[in-house]
Amino acid sequence: MATPINISVRQFSKIFWAQIMEGTESTLAEKEALAIKLNSLESLRDHAEYNTGSISFSAAWCIYNLTKYLKVKKIIEIGTFIGKSTISIASAIDCHFSDGEIYTCDFSNSIKLPYNGKTKIVQFQKKTSTDMLKTLNGNFDFCFLDGRITEEDLPLFNNLINENTIIALDDFEGMEKGVINLINLRKLQKLNNHFLAYPPSENYLQKLGLNSHSLTAVLLPISLIQFTNQG
Repeated sequence: MATPINISVRQFSKIFWAQIMEGTESTLAEKEALAIKLNSLESLRDHAEYNTGSISFSAAWCIYNLTKYLKVKKIIEIGTFIGKSTISIASAIDCHFSDGEIYTCDFSNSIKLPYNGKTKIVQFQKKTSTDMLKTLNGNFDFCFLDGRITEEDLPLFNNLINENTIIALDDFEGMEKGVINLINLRKLQKLNNHFLAYPPSENYLQKLGLNSHSLTAVLLPISLIQFTNQG
């Protein structure tokens, strides 16, 4: 039997982000528009009962381009806060296609997001992930997890995803919540054929003119990974 060619998660991650971010240098207007929107959200911190960290612009731009590339439309988000990831996803949908729906929850805050785009954003303010997941139905294309999911969430979450659902995990380093979420999600059989892409490296982001880091990893269905003869 021939020796298989092994591709590590680290090697795959480089290829993955290069594909997702390809050509983003030519979309300066979109990048600047997103930066303006996200900067305006900082004022919402004044209304926060629990004022915590938020994603960097590098992470937001990666999420924007992930949404754009994969054309996801029906989204679950756990962890709204001031809405930087929510607005990044919604902005990509509005700019490149339509009919988007985002369902997002925040246990600690009741901040209303100032968004008037086409994408439907349903906020579950001062609600746990369990509270939100119990109310949802159907299958979702994409999940962005910026809060820790619980054991109680897992069967609810399992009912809302399928073998093609893409999952982004924020705070993916050390033993932070992104890594803990991955450990829990690996218990779900529907995700057995998902391959992990680590967050993009800071060196790579700097080559794209991004001066902050991103801690967003992605669980991608293997069915979406294809070999091509040209590229």
